Amino acid sequence: MYIDFKDISEHQDAADVCIIGGGAAGISMAVNLAERGHSVLLCEGGDADYSERSQQCYQGDVVGDPYIPLYGARLRYLGGSTNHWGGVCRPLDRYDFPGKTAALETAWPIGRDTLAPYYSAAVSILGLETTPADQLIPNADFKRIYFSLGHPTRMKEKHAASLSDSTSLKCCLTANLAALETDNGKVTSATFKNYQGDYRQVRARYFVLACGGIENSRLLLWCNQQAQGKLIPEDKTLGRYWMEHPHATVGKALLFEPAALGMDEVYNVFLSPTAHAIASRQILNCGLRLHRMNAEATQELIDELADQAPTLAGRISTWQAQGRVIHGAVLRAAWEQEPRFDNRIELSDELDELGVPRSRLLWQQSELDRRTIRQSMLLLGEYLRDNEVGRLQMADWLAETPVQLPTDGELAGRHHMGGTRMSLNAEEGIVNPDCRLFAQDNFFVAGSSVFASAGHANPTLTIVQLALRLCDHLESRLMQDA
Repeated sequence: MYIDFKDISEHQDAADVCIIGGGAAGISMAVNLAERGHSVLLCEGGDADYSERSQQCYQGDVVGDPYIPLYGARLRYLGGSTNHWGGVCRPLDRYDFPGKTAALETAWPIGRDTLAPYYSAAVSILGLETTPADQLIPNADFKRIYFSLGHPTRMKEKHAASLSDSTSLKCCLTANLAALETDNGKVTSATFKNYQGDYRQVRARYFVLACGGIENSRLLLWCNQQAQGKLIPEDKTLGRYWMEHPHATVGKALLFEPAALGMDEVYNVFLSPTAHAIASRQILNCGLRLHRMNAEATQELIDELADQAPTLAGRISTWQAQGRVIHGAVLRAAWEQEPRFDNRIELSDELDELGVPRSRLLWQQSELDRRTIRQSMLLLGEYLRDNEVGRLQMADWLAETPVQLPTDGELAGRHHMGGTRMSLNAEEGIVNPDCRLFAQDNFFVAGSSVFASAGHANPTLTIVQLALRLCDHLESRLMQDA
């Protein structure tokens, strides 16, 4: 049920769990825990629908490589960025978790099997289709992969009945986290502020911060500063190891035999390097996205090629004369970014209208990031050439030495990850494998900010898997407390 801001007070009975942030992770957890009979208070800083007063809080600076303005890279109202999510999803690969030899910092303190029990439930929550198993391409060092596409779930719409009718779940809008009080290794209360400048304190047995891959860092940096470091005493990694999925159009010309890539009956196919290719080429993970052209566009591409590479155009014409079906494709990619200490969220000197310092993102792609996309493209090009099933011409920027990444176009996927990194100890991260702040027994972080590395998969499915796992952990703790 919805409650007014004035009705959340330190004098009310403490909730079992106070969840801060109503996006994919926050709403999933709130509904799940309420259905188990626990009292849940969900505090969302935005309104029920889009409002400029809330969205303005997401203004911030970007330093480094060109990036999407922070104001437009996420949404700040009930449902969060699921309100514009496209519904593209898949789990992280098994070999994303142990870490990659090219960057040991990519290792997680948990394995894929830890999240596997939550796959089906996460798929159901997000309204996805179970994806088929990946398929190795014969004579290639990459595989065909699958995404669940379309049918995006809007969390506030899917769970509208629970948010409005549940007696175990109370939802308060325009409740913006302003401070956290801590004593003896426990958070004792959270202070919230609305847009009129009113304050309210909330007590709960457990707190969960679920405000997204930038806001989680910003709010913890601010709250830790106000608490004089008592919230996160070892804070050197707070806001650090921030990651994105760089996106770009990577092929200038791609002509191939569709059957060779499993595209004889479909017009979109997704590929990624195998674990062997990633290790042998010393790269990170990458997803290549081929969008097949129609016959007319393909012929135009062949005609253009005749002027630039007549020998190759002649060979392709010979293939066609032999009855082989040849198609062009638009080739895009999204690839894993190296988790680097210097890529980070920090506090700006400028305050938002609630009095909280705005975010400043320092983001730069590394030599390994560049190597990853170049080598992934070479891998595909070598397969097409060596098996005489096609040819690939990389985008001009990929052919340069060193690789000069595009400064416009897609740039990135708006996938904000890292900043409150999961690790085995407080020296290397902010939360433990149970997503709990190391120094606070009852405070947890949910969402992609806890990712230790990014793989190449869109993160929403993993976010919900982690959220459901955290629900089980809190359930266990609450039962022990009873």
